[in-house]
Amino acid sequence: METARVRLATLVVTLQLLAVFSSQLSGQTPPDTSRTDSLPVAELAPITVSVARSDAPLRTLSFAVGSVDRATLDRGRATLGLDEALITTPGVLAANRYNYTQDLRVSIRGFGARSAFGVRGVKILLDGIPQTGPDGQGQLSNVEVSELDRVDILRGPSSSLHGNAAGGVISLVSTRRLASRFAPEARVTVGAFNTWKWTASGEVPVGPGAVRVSASRTTVDGHRDHSEAELWHAQLRAVQPLSSRTTLSVLAYLADTPKSENPGALTADQLAMSVRLADPRNVAIGANETTTQFQGGVTLSHAFAGGGSLDAVVYGGSRTVGNVLTFASIDLTRRIGGTRASLTIPRIIASLPLAVTVGVDAQWQRDDRQNVSPDGSEITLEQIEHVWELGPFIQSRLRLGDRVIVTGGLRYDRVAFDVDDALLSDGDASGSEVMASVSWSAGVTVDVDERVIPYANVSTAFETPTSTELVNRPTGGGGLNPLIEPQHATNYEVGVRGRVSMVFDYSLALFTTAVRDELIPFEVPTEPGRRFFRNAGSSRHSGLEIGLTARPIPAVALVGAYTLAEYEFTDFQTEDATFDGNEIPGVPTHQLHWSLRLTSDRGIWGAVDNTHTSSMYVDDANAATNAGWWTTDLRVGWEGGNDRWHVAPFVGLRNLFDEQYASSVVVNAFGGRYFEPAPGRHAYVGVRIGGR
Repeated sequence: METARVRLATLVVTLQLLAVFSSQLSGQTPPDTSRTDSLPVAELAPITVSVARSDAPLRTLSFAVGSVDRATLDRGRATLGLDEALITTPGVLAANRYNYTQDLRVSIRGFGARSAFGVRGVKILLDGIPQTGPDGQGQLSNVEVSELDRVDILRGPSSSLHGNAAGGVISLVSTRRLASRFAPEARVTVGAFNTWKWTASGEVPVGPGAVRVSASRTTVDGHRDHSEAELWHAQLRAVQPLSSRTTLSVLAYLADTPKSENPGALTADQLAMSVRLADPRNVAIGANETTTQFQGGVTLSHAFAGGGSLDAVVYGGSRTVGNVLTFASIDLTRRIGGTRASLTIPRIIASLPLAVTVGVDAQWQRDDRQNVSPDGSEITLEQIEHVWELGPFIQSRLRLGDRVIVTGGLRYDRVAFDVDDALLSDGDASGSEVMASVSWSAGVTVDVDERVIPYANVSTAFETPTSTELVNRPTGGGGLNPLIEPQHATNYEVGVRGRVSMVFDYSLALFTTAVRDELIPFEVPTEPGRRFFRNAGSSRHSGLEIGLTARPIPAVALVGAYTLAEYEFTDFQTEDATFDGNEIPGVPTHQLHWSLRLTSDRGIWGAVDNTHTSSMYVDDANAATNAGWWTTDLRVGWEGGNDRWHVAPFVGLRNLFDEQYASSVVVNAFGGRYFEPAPGRHAYVGVRIGGR
């Protein structure tokens, strides 16, 4: 009954918004496609993407790739997190914890769903620079959403392209216009829960290139008790063409979080009482996190006159973390660096065009870690951790005739962990371990017609435990946990995509993935809130992904994304229980997003966004469940200006029907504290003003 009421109310709101715009739709001229707020079907666009590591057109790729454009990322959004835009891509779960001490819980086809903090199992790139360390632990700290131009998403295992922890890839591309004159820009958003965010940027031409500098500050009280946060971002991007074929870029990112309170997760009873509650243990101890992160890099891109290209990046950075948790206070200083390089060479073999890409990724990481007991009286862990990764690879793309493209890839990764124990009162737990794997992929695409482009692929991936997971030992003490191993996956996929005239775009992917030694989180009664890991025997991830965009007239776009996820353990026993046949927790079986976007030649635009997520289990035993939900958001704005200035005010209303639900969960949490609640109905207003 409740679901029917929500759906009926959603329909009424949609029809009312259509009525408001009906007077605007007559005599329309086609809108500026660079500002159209619709989900592009990326596989069909005549461009390349940053996840493929070569200049292959998207329509020739044999795996599922999606792209989110600047308008979808920015138009009328609060830009407080990537979940606002990633929801438009099937196969991707971006669960907002509404807790700035932790990143989004990002999952692609189930990879990454186990994460208790940070991003696991999914490779994150920002302007070609990895935000994922050599151990597979990723961070979104450097990402300022309002400064992004595009997000490319590769769905499914892709270690042959990107190595460790590449169950999927998210590549974030910052704004890089080559300004012909000084172009300042400012964006301000004010909203519920005392949310304030401002972003200021400026771009100036320098010779044939340009330099862009931006800064932002976000402060929120949060919708929950004990959830205040303050975040600063600063970025510098200098793009300088050295010739008509060579471009040099210098990139720098600074992220600082001087305050971020951690409200923790709730039990089912606490969630039923109020979504504003915090875990009393977190409040009592003052759980919080402070971070400062810097990263810089230099990239070089060169296109050869006879075809082919060379791309290289060198980068480095540091991250300091002070994290007060219920079981310990953690001080961590991380230094990281590396290089990525690839060379694409075109050849003609037996009259057939062949493109070969060879390259190597190399990363290193050093963590200085110290854990102190909650009362501050005792150092419980003190050690230096090193991780090195080396990954040479080769990719090939062979065209058979005019329509068939065959692709293949091979990569070897070697990840070495080393721990130097500095706390010797309980013995020396120093040690080292090497985890290595060969990953491969093979695929075929048949470019029959723009309306029907089928493809198929087989690919593999592997994922090591992160250094944090390796040093968290249920038995206590320092050193490495010798009982957990990397997980491996083999993915089988078929798909089809197409465009019917300029009216209807679609994509469909059907896949099944066999996972061995899947890494599973758990907690122990003596240290609730602390995450430990173990390997399951095997599991299977099977699913269906559908993306649709319809444009019946230039002023109207209907966008849809649906995911069917059937993930289960096929062989998983512990000392206490058997979980064979159980669903893998933390991932909903059904996820549906649809959005109606309307534009007017007078600059007015509006959108109704609807998201449904089915219920999901939150523990391996499938004994506890997080209820499903259905939310509706509204966005309305106007865009106008003159030859020199662009003005875009907007208003947003989220969770229109005040749904009470947990948007994220903590898998296998002790004491039933599984649930991380989302806010009820709330609004925000904002404006972007910029030079053209």
